[in-house]
Formats: sequence, structure tokens, C-alpha cells
Amino acid sequence: MEDMTGIIAIVSTLVIIPSIALSFVYKIIKNKHDLKKMQYQKEILELEVEKQNNHIKLLEEENKKYDKIINS
Repeated sequence: MEDMTGIIAIVSTLVIIPSIALSFVYKIIKNKHDLKKMQYQKEILELEVEKQNNHIKLLEEENKKYDKIINS
């Protein structure tokens, strides 16, 4: 019975505890990568919005140009 307790202690020390610790490290690293990915996606979306705003400004200027031609 005492041998079994010793074996369980050794197994938990060598396998289970490091596995738990490494899983936490893995999750932390994964979360950092996910956060970085989301930041890049946010930047891409902000650039898309800026692109659309510039397109709208271009269309407004073009509209003004045609209004001047029509009114002249």
C-alpha cells in the first residue's frame, strides 16, 4: 500500500503537475497570439472604413464637378 502511494506521488510529480503547468503556459501564449490577431483585424477594419470614407469624398467631389457643369 505504501508503495502505491509512493508511485502515485512520483507520477503526479513527474507527469500531472508539469502537464497542468504547461497547459497554462500554452493557454497564455495562445491568448497572446489571439489578441495580436484581433488587433491586426481591427487595424484592417479601420483601414477599410477609411478607404470607404475616401471613396465617399471622391464621389462627393465628382458630384460637385458635375453640378457645376450642369449649372453652367
